[in-house]
Amino acid sequence: MEGLLRQNGLADVWAGASALLAKRATAKLGPVAPYDMLWWIFTASVTLILAIGGSAGCGWLWLLSRTLFRAEKPIARWNIFAVAAIIAVESYWTLTGVSAASGEIRRIAANAASLICIGAVVLVFVEVLSGYSAALPKHERRFRQLFTLIFGAMIIVTFLWAMNAGEASIGAQWAEATLIVCAAIAVIGARLAVSFRKRHPLPAPGARKAAPSPAASDKGLAQRILHAIEAERRFATPDLKIADLAASLGEQDYKVTQCITGFLGYRNFNHLINARRINYAKDLLSDPVHDDRPILSIAFDCGFNSIGPFNRAFKSHVGMTPREFRNAASG
Repeated sequence: MEGLLRQNGLADVWAGASALLAKRATAKLGPVAPYDMLWWIFTASVTLILAIGGSAGCGWLWLLSRTLFRAEKPIARWNIFAVAAIIAVESYWTLTGVSAASGEIRRIAANAASLICIGAVVLVFVEVLSGYSAALPKHERRFRQLFTLIFGAMIIVTFLWAMNAGEASIGAQWAEATLIVCAAIAVIGARLAVSFRKRHPLPAPGARKAAPSPAASDKGLAQRILHAIEAERRFATPDLKIADLAASLGEQDYKVTQCITGFLGYRNFNHLINARRINYAKDLLSDPVHDDRPILSIAFDCGFNSIGPFNRAFKSHVGMTPREFRNAASG
């Protein structure tokens, strides 16, 4: 890998570009946070990798990912020892070189270097995805998804395509340029990730947000739910599902369910829909304009598929059958 990067002066080009990037970044840095410091170290390690070889940058990227995605104890003592071991193995392998006649120790060092780099890459993915859940804010979920997508694409391009490609292959012809571009993306992407974390910090370790009152957290959603059901008589849609309502609101199913059973006080989604349907049926049955309409026709207008469920739901809510209610209203 390092041989490719020394050719045509590309390593010197990279060193100049990374120095310029670091110079511009310093103007915007305030107090040095752990991820700021680790970004600097990661950038320096990538520059050294392009100049003399090795892959210790994977270890520094792992530490950087811990500070970006782990709120509690992002850097432990064993993490430092692990990176020190990575540097030691990589330094030995890079400085001594490996050949067929190098002996067992150097061959083992080469294998260890490859294994360490792969392990560090896997740990980066672990850090990004370990805290991922539907409970995270949408911007945080998208950030982690984008980080995983870009980092995964770089790994596929560099490890599976560019590195160790045959001399006559297309991969070999584009290997050095590909590695330079991927290194630049890694450093710039890491800088953007640090900037994102500064704008959207993780909650402090052990910090618990005060549970919002129902009036503060659910009132707005409850109003949106009721409006969505009443607007254009959506409650009259046959076989209406809570997933359909949640999708129209841009909310997750469980949040809509919690609001219906909690703030609004209904047993479930069907109880809410049937209540709205029965209220509409009462209006139709008590209106003299609809005296000649069959009750089955009114049931269909309210969203029921047959007379049986309509009669049962109506009696459950009103205490009498639709016919009894109509007779009482007209008498």
